[in-house]
Parts: sequence; structure tokens; C-alpha cells
Amino acid sequence: MRLLWFVMCVCALSVTAGAGAARAQTVIVTNAPAGSTIELQLNTEAARMTTADSNGDATITVGLPRADETDVRFFVDLCGPLVRVSLVNPGVQPPPSATNCSRNAIPNLFVMRSVTTFVVDLAGSTVSIHLTQGPAPRSWLAHGALTAPTRKSFQAAPPTGLMLFAAGGLGMFGNAVATTCGNLTTCTGGNSGGAGAAGAAYWITRFVGGEIAFGKRATAIANGSGDGFRFESTLNSRAITVAGMIGAPVGPVRLYGLAGGNRHHATFTTTETIDDRTVVVDGVTQTIKGGTQVFDHTTEGWKWLLGGGVETWVNKSIAFYVEVQRARLKAADIGATEGGIDDHLMLIVVGARVHLGR
Repeated sequence: MRLLWFVMCVCALSVTAGAGAARAQTVIVTNAPAGSTIELQLNTEAARMTTADSNGDATITVGLPRADETDVRFFVDLCGPLVRVSLVNPGVQPPPSATNCSRNAIPNLFVMRSVTTFVVDLAGSTVSIHLTQGPAPRSWLAHGALTAPTRKSFQAAPPTGLMLFAAGGLGMFGNAVATTCGNLTTCTGGNSGGAGAAGAAYWITRFVGGEIAFGKRATAIANGSGDGFRFESTLNSRAITVAGMIGAPVGPVRLYGLAGGNRHHATFTTTETIDDRTVVVDGVTQTIKGGTQVFDHTTEGWKWLLGGGVETWVNKSIAFYVEVQRARLKAADIGATEGGIDDHLMLIVVGARVHLGR
């Protein structure tokens, strides 16, 4: 339960960070007249205003009109002590320019994402727009010296295409120990163990994708004893999973659910030791030798798989993620007429994804 609470907290923090980033689009005006009023309007929303500092710099934040990214155009009106910056989506008309203003229509179409920073430079006779995915370099604001290279983004929108992933965590069987111990009163064990997974995913769009993975799922151990015997049992499993995914991107974060099938391969090994016994037959004491036996059972089969997770992209190529899966394991022993497995497996992992592409 503590681990599940930790995973929930990580997911909540990731979503909160992503939601915050989605509202952090920044417009910086530089080389404006010192003390001038800077006005920013997105489409037909209410204008936001601030005042340029002594260096002619001013910063205003604006929210995305859509959840992921959008295209915008810039119109900059210079009206003496007032600088009016309008951002509009394609198809939206900018507000009319006042008679005492000089309008500068920027012909370029810009992509605005959750971590975009625009710098509107008013130096010289032509207004210019500079764009970076992340914070603007300080040198961009040094009296118009916009010569520093664009920094790489520390966050990026979840990409589409092919990506590889690997993760480690904890796998937990539902009732492996209870099934092994049966009605023995002297029997202990654990249903959980270390787990790992690796595989490949492909997102057709940012909302729909699929994945295939292979991994070691969990190990359960039980130790018990009774009148004249004792045993140790180990259940090891591994699986191949194939699943479809539905995603919901929020800034650099993508929440997703997955559903599909898992083909498990499980080996159940029991080492049982029977003690020597002494019996009396017709007044003669005899010793019946005990011994040690090893029993192996193997199962394989396809059953369903459900799960979900959250991934956060720190840049265009690398993301970290947390994922929870629940898989059904049910099959008979291979080549046997009785026995088998009938259980559920919970998997909680933390890992990284690498995007293969631009």
C-alpha cells in the first residue's frame, strides 16, 4: 500500500508539473521604450498588461488555447508609449490597429507549445521575433544582443513514432503463498519480488499507440513444515505482453491506459524433505529413511492485461515514466493432467523511454 501511495504521488506531481508547464508560455518584449506599457492579447481574450523596465524589457505569460500545441501569428502595434502585441491563430483576425499606431505584421507562422518562449525585439526599424522551447538565454535581453544560440528544451510535448523503453520495479502475485501453504499452520512466504521489463512502443498519433514488451515479472517464495516434513517452494514467471494504448497529452506529460494480452511462462519448483521415521513392527524397532524430492511444474498461456501510467518528456528524446499493470495468469501444467496456475499479477515499474527519430 505504501508503494501504491508513492506511485500515486509521483503521478500526481507529474500531472501537476505538466499542467503548470501548459500554462507557462512566455512572451518577452525587449528594447521597448523604458517605462512604456506593454499589452498582450491572444485571439479575442482580454488583453494583459505590464510595464517595461529601465532596460526596455517586459515579460507576460499567456495560456495555450489548446491542450497540446497551436500555431500563432504575431502583429505588433507601436503606439508611442504603448506597445500592443497580438497573437492569433490561423483564421482569426487581429484587432484593428489604432490610427496613431504603426502595425508590424510578422509573416511567419510559429508553433507555440507548453514550454515556448517568444522574444519580441523592437530594436532597429524592423520588429523581429525569436523563439525557443524553454527559457530564453539571458544574453537575449542584454540591450538587444540577440546573438546567443537557442537552448534546447528541458521539456517537450510527447512525440509520436518509435521508442524503446526499459524499467524496473516490483511484481506481486495475488495468492501464490496462500495456494502453496494450503491448510498448513506453519508456513510463511512472500508474494512479491523484483521485476523488470523492456520493449518497444509506437505512437501513431499522440493519442493512439501500441507496445510489445518482454520481462521478468515476479518471484514468490513459500516455506512450510508439518509432522515429519518441510518444504520450500519458488514461483518464477516471465511474460511477453502486447497491448494497445490510449493517451492524453498535457504539456510534456502523457497519461495513458493500455489493454491487451500477456503470454506467461511460469515455473513452480518445490523442494520437499521428509525426515527419517522410527516404527516398531512385531516388537522390532525399524527406521524408515526419509529423503529429499524436487518437483517442477511449468505453465504457459495467454490471458488479458490491463494497466496505465504517466510519462514526462524532459526533451524530444528522453522521458521517464511510471506504470501499473494487472495481468491474469491461468493455465494448466504443460504435459500434465492436473495442477497449474490460477492467479493475478500486479506490476509496478519506473523506467525511461528513448524516442528514435527527430
